[in-house]
Amino acid sequence: MIGQQGYEIDSQGNVGNETIRVEDLQLRFIALIMVINSSPVTDLEEKQKLSEHAVNTFHKESGIPKRELISLIERILNEVVAINTHYEKNGI
Repeated sequence: MIGQQGYEIDSQGNVGNETIRVEDLQLRFIALIMVINSSPVTDLEEKQKLSEHAVNTFHKESGIPKRELISLIERILNEVVAINTHYEKNGI
């Protein structure tokens, strides 16, 4: 069987939506962290608790090490700071 209608088979033999790729999980994780931290109604302590809960939950569900998830958050935050600094510096 070469393929099924509505599904694609990648180079590793994974069929369409039957597998969840690590990149998809990381993207969902970052989106969740951004939503938590951009909420104007939640105080800082609550945001920290929700973020810790997100790290623990994603670690359990995906098997991605907590250190890697925390590193991902740090990299994204550094990028956001760099973007904000660029715009502030250029007066945009």
